[in-house]
Amino acid sequence: MRCVQDLNDDSRFIEFYNLVFMQYNKNDDGSLEPLKQKNIDTGMGLERMARILQDVPNNYETDLIFPIMEKAASMALVSYSKADDAMRTNLKVIGDHMRAVVYLISDGVIPSNIGRGYVVRRLIRRVVRTGRLIGMRGDGHENSEGAFLPSLAETVISLSREIDPDVESRRKSILGELLREELRFVQTLGRGEKLLDELLDEALGSAGGDKPCLSGKDVFLLYDTYGFPIEITAEIASERGVTIDMKGFDIEMENQRKQSQAAHNVIKLSVGNETEIVKSIPDTEFLGYESLFATAVVKGLLINGNPVENVSEGTDVEILLDRTPFYAESGGQVGDNGFLYVYGEEGGKQNAVIEIKDVQKSLGNIFVHKGTIKQGSVEVGKKIDAAVDGKLRQGAKAHHTATHLLQSALKSVIGSETSQAGSLVAFDRLRFDFSFHRPLAEKELLEIESLVNQWISDATHLETNVMALQDAKNAGATAMFGEKYGEQVRVVEVPGVSMELCGGTHVSNTAEIRGFKIISEQGIASGVRRIEAVAGDAFVEYVCSRDNYMRHLCSSLKVKAEDVNSRVETILEELRTARNEASSLRSKIAVLKAASLASKAVLVEPHNVRILVENMGDVDADGLKSAAEHLVGTLQDPAAVILGSSPGDGKVSLVAAFSPGVVKLGVQAGKFVGGIAKLCGGGGGGKPNFAQAGGRKPENLPDALEKARAEIVAAVSSKAS
Repeated sequence: MRCVQDLNDDSRFIEFYNLVFMQYNKNDDGSLEPLKQKNIDTGMGLERMARILQDVPNNYETDLIFPIMEKAASMALVSYSKADDAMRTNLKVIGDHMRAVVYLISDGVIPSNIGRGYVVRRLIRRVVRTGRLIGMRGDGHENSEGAFLPSLAETVISLSREIDPDVESRRKSILGELLREELRFVQTLGRGEKLLDELLDEALGSAGGDKPCLSGKDVFLLYDTYGFPIEITAEIASERGVTIDMKGFDIEMENQRKQSQAAHNVIKLSVGNETEIVKSIPDTEFLGYESLFATAVVKGLLINGNPVENVSEGTDVEILLDRTPFYAESGGQVGDNGFLYVYGEEGGKQNAVIEIKDVQKSLGNIFVHKGTIKQGSVEVGKKIDAAVDGKLRQGAKAHHTATHLLQSALKSVIGSETSQAGSLVAFDRLRFDFSFHRPLAEKELLEIESLVNQWISDATHLETNVMALQDAKNAGATAMFGEKYGEQVRVVEVPGVSMELCGGTHVSNTAEIRGFKIISEQGIASGVRRIEAVAGDAFVEYVCSRDNYMRHLCSSLKVKAEDVNSRVETILEELRTARNEASSLRSKIAVLKAASLASKAVLVEPHNVRILVENMGDVDADGLKSAAEHLVGTLQDPAAVILGSSPGDGKVSLVAAFSPGVVKLGVQAGKFVGGIAKLCGGGGGGKPNFAQAGGRKPENLPDALEKARAEIVAAVSSKAS
């Protein structure tokens, strides 16, 4: 075999094929736990094989990536063959990252600040920064202000046509997402780079004999305010010889991570005993597709994750059974609720009752029933009767099938490129997250609702089949990106409407859903929207409650339901008119009040500036503004008017109006009033000739106005002609 030189990471050998024998899982404490399924991972890198067969010096110059690099080079007006090492490295970054982000977005991973979406955002922003660094500007189509990522993506898409036609079919979505992401980042990139340069200069200047370091607080500011991924900050800092304080950054990020990271509902069966439990307890047989009742044997009991032999009344417990009708939380659907009953020998007197409030999966396919002993006691080895709460299960089934219908309706109304980004199927509601770049219009929401309800009224029987994963994909079944599937998968189909890989519970006929209503639609992250809705009994309850509200509203307004909108609009218009009239009257009163104050203006030498600083009592902000404008117009130029008031509710209003002559002296209203407002616990600003401010400490207003009087007199007195 030919030995390829210039490997970038080694000068003699290239690894193109390796075998990894997977036998253990390494725990957090460093201990090794034998895998239930041991395997051999055989890896042969496509890029490396292409490199050998195409006889090129590195992976990047294969026909998988090099066309992207050539496109970037042409847009930067450089030649790859004549470029120096630094330029070539930048082009390799662009080629590699662009290929990755196009495929990720095609697979439904949308840029965001959490999870896999953050990986995409980091890659995109590194491409943008690198491209601008080498001189890439504009879209390559004579628009110097345009984005260049879509042009690069076109090259990636053209390379994918023969191997992944789905990428071409999602071209519009990919290009749109890249365009929005680049323009969004460019808006803050310039300001962020300027700030980073200043912070790096400061770090270098204050280092002394120590290694210069950028503080974690500054790194977090760049990340949180300017959207700089930590890797870009580290890369730019490294170019200047500055390290970054990762520990400080992690501390700043801690609270944000708690809010943004998805909660993983992982059950730790016991500390140090998991391997033994797995050995002694087989996977749980799930019977819940066919029945809500089953007889089972207690295979394990746990309290706070530790195994015990028996549990008595009043204790919270986790119960492991050999078989169960209870659905364990997965695929977005919550775990079942219900009861376990323990009887005496040969079906005698009931010995124990356990209320089950949640069911989770752990360590493969072991179902963990979490509940409380309501009566009696239970021990390992006992037979029990398991009964799922049928009403709650029906609610989950209705909402789960409605979720499938909702996804199909979304694809029909806003485009097939949208994809699921998460979901919750509860007993009383559903939540569906999906990739989309804008809020849905009211018309679109109504169309989606109408489609789902039409499919419900069609009373279509669902079909459920277990088949090979590849067969399911070939049949057109929708899979959730990022989910891991076995060789055999369960396919739930609403014929003619929806076909998805799904292990959840569903109605047998769409008519069982009864109805569907969207409660809300909102954005939860960049490029990700969320719909919340109700179906089944929850739909009926929701509609009835809204009907009740409407009845009360009709009664109060004394109109029919169909006339409520027009009546409310009339009331709002009357209210706006009344408010405007009241505001106008208050302004007129304030002006009349101000007219009597004009005589209190003080003449200040040497520029003969007329200065008036007064407290106008409870005049509101609009009235104060009118009064100041009237006074500065009444007093002879040059004049400076500063007024304050306490309109109530613990508020302070301040206004400063300066005539042109005062502004020419270099005294600006915007800067002046902001400093005075701070004394009242607030702030503000405006133009050189007029500014407003507010505060929350009315008790400080007299002192603030005295300070304003002293400062304005000093300011106009000290200015040279």
